[in-house]
Amino acid sequence: MSDPSPTRRLLALPGPRRLLAGCAAAGVLTWALLVVQWALVAAVVSRVALGRAAPAELTGALAGVLAAWLARAALLGLRDRAAARTSARVRRELRAALLRRLLDLGPAHAAGERAGELATTVTEGVAKLDGVVGRLAPGAAAAAVVPPLVAVTVLVLDPASGGLLLLTGPLLVFFLWLTGTFAARAARSSWETLGRLGAVLADTVRVLPTLVAHGRARGSTRWLAGVSEAHRAGTMRLLRTAFLSGFVLEFGAVLCTALVAVTVGVRLFEGDLQLERALLVLLLTPEFFAPLRALGADRHASLEGRPAAERVFALLDTPAPPRGTRPAPAGVPALALRGVTVRYGTRTALDGVDLDLPPGSRTALVGPSGAGKTTLVRLLLGLAQPDAGTVLVDGVPLAELDPAAWRARVAYVPERPWLLPGTVADNVRLGRPGASDADVARALDRAGLTALVRGLPRGADTPLGEDGARLSGGERVRLAIARALVADAALLVLDEPTGQLDAATEQQVLAALDELARGRTLVTVTHRAAPLALHDRVVGLDGGRLREPAVPG
Repeated sequence: MSDPSPTRRLLALPGPRRLLAGCAAAGVLTWALLVVQWALVAAVVSRVALGRAAPAELTGALAGVLAAWLARAALLGLRDRAAARTSARVRRELRAALLRRLLDLGPAHAAGERAGELATTVTEGVAKLDGVVGRLAPGAAAAAVVPPLVAVTVLVLDPASGGLLLLTGPLLVFFLWLTGTFAARAARSSWETLGRLGAVLADTVRVLPTLVAHGRARGSTRWLAGVSEAHRAGTMRLLRTAFLSGFVLEFGAVLCTALVAVTVGVRLFEGDLQLERALLVLLLTPEFFAPLRALGADRHASLEGRPAAERVFALLDTPAPPRGTRPAPAGVPALALRGVTVRYGTRTALDGVDLDLPPGSRTALVGPSGAGKTTLVRLLLGLAQPDAGTVLVDGVPLAELDPAAWRARVAYVPERPWLLPGTVADNVRLGRPGASDADVARALDRAGLTALVRGLPRGADTPLGEDGARLSGGERVRLAIARALVADAALLVLDEPTGQLDAATEQQVLAALDELARGRTLVTVTHRAAPLALHDRVVGLDGGRLREPAVPG
């Protein structure tokens, strides 16, 4: 059996499923109120027209009409409110599930995706699901319940008019499906272009300083303009199809209503139909087409949500790598790589690497770009799995350890640490969320940031701005060191920690790193000579293979 479509999967979730059931029940009540309302209207008009009663004598019937109309309005309001709440809850839950899945998949999966497209899916893509849950679901439930009940009612009142409704209704549904098929293609094209636009924009912003430095900013503007124009054209095609569909439905509904009105009028003139019954048939006929016309608009509102739902569920269905369950060992572990091979497509990043990292050792990894240093670091962090061989922690394969427990034992300081737009203390607590103010202050002091923090307007509670806009390169690295200090990790992994620093700042950072590395296993990737003095062993990598260890000079 083939898998259900993303739209069906979305509507099969518990919240939308309950919404559909509630909307179907509301549709039955709506039909009953419609019959009551228009039956009272037909009775009032026929009695007054035939002189059987004065308008003043029919105040009770008119009050019933008003009550039925108000009840319908209240029922519609409750339905729309329930749909909006269900949609908001489903989107919130799906966005959380999507973020958890991306975290489970890890950076190895994200590296193979376009960052902008992923961001568009998590934000704009999930938001577009509102068209499916908030509009299509209640509209489809109403269209599935109200028109058939109205048609049966008209069929009982006047078989000829009821037969016309049963004949023309399916034709309208067919035209709705036909125009919706063309609109779905335009909606898919628009969504793909939007994802491409997000990817191009994110990539452009990431490399904007390089583009400006090399005078290529105008070229990137033309790229963005081209993708934006493609998205505009796709959106206009979708709107054009939506307007055409709306016209077809409106024209068909008006034509069918006119056909019923003509046949009813002829038989009323010939005396084959009573005035009250004829009026009731004429009043109920537009109510047969109203849910179908509304469904046309709701369906087009949901079209962009369908390719978005397909992308969301594709990400959610992506199998996560196997996760170990064993607890991480206490204390400073002994690490070992045995015959480790890692491939990226046809390129071999590591080739049969054997390396021992004893407890408390300090090892520097050196070598040209592309030698496999970063891949080795990712293996130690548990962010990648070897294609062959194994990584051992106290003799236990790293793949068998619980990833969260292992990463809690590891501190990572990259070349350019990522900083929250929150406060200094918030960024330090990334290492250990439960750290007290005293722990944070102690870590900042050991990282050599006490003077800096005292000079800030609110001390450690001062917001840093987007990506640490207040800090220099050396201060960013020292803040990452404070984050590692508060984590009290057993393994410290550094990736070019002084790569962007001047000589004076480098010495300050190296002193803080020396403090941080005491009692821990230290692994550092570096191209510079100064950090080598912190290490008792230098290991070279070249072409994915180890060179003979060197002694730092």
